[in-house]
Amino acid sequence: MTLQQLRYILELSKHNSISAAAQALNIAQPSLSAAIKDLETEFALTLVKRNRHGITFTSAGLEFLHYADHILTHADEMHDHFHPEIGQEASHTLTISSQHYPFADEAFIHALQRISPTSAYTFTLREGRTSQVIHDVVTRESQLGILFLSHMNENFLQDLFQKNKLEFTSLCTFTPCLYVRLDHPLAESQSIAPSKLKDYPCVRFEQGHDRSQFSEELLLSDPSSRQSIYVTDRSTLFSVIRATDAYTIGTGHIAPAIIGRHITAIPIANPLDTMTVGWIKIKRGIPAAGSPPVHRHPVGTAYGPRVRLSGQKQRLGVHEKDS
Repeated sequence: MTLQQLRYILELSKHNSISAAAQALNIAQPSLSAAIKDLETEFALTLVKRNRHGITFTSAGLEFLHYADHILTHADEMHDHFHPEIGQEASHTLTISSQHYPFADEAFIHALQRISPTSAYTFTLREGRTSQVIHDVVTRESQLGILFLSHMNENFLQDLFQKNKLEFTSLCTFTPCLYVRLDHPLAESQSIAPSKLKDYPCVRFEQGHDRSQFSEELLLSDPSSRQSIYVTDRSTLFSVIRATDAYTIGTGHIAPAIIGRHITAIPIANPLDTMTVGWIKIKRGIPAAGSPPVHRHPVGTAYGPRVRLSGQKQRLGVHEKDS
């Protein structure tokens, strides 16, 4: 079977006449008849029946047309992707999965603003829980994944990266900060001790069964807020912060265009660790294999002892770039 044979039989379906289809294809009638006969022989099917009015497709022939059309559609898409027409710029495709970081949106928007308005592209930014970011990269639904490492989760995540043949590249390191509304009772503080947070609700992103490994609250020496709020999207999280005395923990980066102008970030006093944000991707030389299984840790496995770091930034196992 060849693509040319499939194009011939699809053209024949438009005319129901060997002579008319041959004329449209600019080939001789015997060549078209031979191509159809070769397909029937290869698949042991009768695809068309000839009569005095021309030809009609059998039920098997109609089903064959469906598959032929499907194959040719994908073949044409593949050709257009890898061999664009002369003078036509190749289409750029990029998909990134990220934890809910305002700076990821900001960088994404900045990149879009720098692209020529005549360029052909398909860009996608997905935000989700940490396990979904890893899953998207492993299954190649995304080329890159953005997430953070700390001493508290590094052993756990590096093990996942190794099992799933991922590599992590650090971008910058942050001291964890508190996000609160501008008129929050703690908003005027130069820094905030974790013990002062007990009377305020903590709003976090839902991490499913992976909550114990991926919560930013692990960075606090005394993560004991009595009130917890879980959300699945950043818009809701910052709406809750703007309207209540709730707080959340993050990198401290403020992107007013993304999170609004009524929220401030305050450093946390004596955090247990820093947050090293970076990106993950499939290691070079790893072939695509459909949707490989994502290796996961059993829920609740240890992620290392709670160790207080000194004031200087430290990296454990991956190269650091200072912000």
